[in-house]
Amino acid sequence: MPARRPSFEGLPYEGALGRLVAPLYDAFLALNRWYTVPAIRLGLAPLHSNPLTGSWLLLRTTGRRSGRIRQAPLGYAILDGCVYVCAGFGAAAHWYRNLLAEPRVEVVLPSAAFAGVAEEVTDPAELDRAWRALIRALGALGTTFVCPADAPAETLRAKTRGLPLVRIRPTGIAAGPADPGGLLWLTLAAVGLGWLLRRLSGILAPRRRS
Repeated sequence: MPARRPSFEGLPYEGALGRLVAPLYDAFLALNRWYTVPAIRLGLAPLHSNPLTGSWLLLRTTGRRSGRIRQAPLGYAILDGCVYVCAGFGAAAHWYRNLLAEPRVEVVLPSAAFAGVAEEVTDPAELDRAWRALIRALGALGTTFVCPADAPAETLRAKTRGLPLVRIRPTGIAAGPADPGGLLWLTLAAVGLGWLLRRLSGILAPRRRS
């Protein structure tokens, strides 16, 4: 059974952006399921890092009801040896509710993977520093959906109200796409197969014409 759409009440989005929250949630859900999650698992995350969307990680949580591994692609920032992510659709986001029930998570970065413990950030000073780092890391998306990274403190607090910020502290090494058992080999195999087919096509074409 598909997960129910969370409630978006109390989020700081206004005007046209506020009206687009529900359609954007549905669009991201489909994009993440059919493209972003498979792409990150295949080791293609480095190809999607850019100033517009920032960089993306894959967060693996344990389903609070099912007990199964759930995966969510998220923008992130690294600060003081920890990874920071936010629940852009609010506290009802399923991945966020999962880590509240079980804070032990796995994180797949573009070039590494690790096991960690997730905690919501509540200290005002840490919130200010981490939010600014995350907005900068998210590129144009951060400025559009939140506010400029150098906005006054009161503006930052207003624009992030209702959006939980999570710190993930590394505790160990996890398997990434390029590690034994990872899926990067599928990408390399597909590229190699494509090259081989083109070479064979070039070799056989003259024989067919003759």
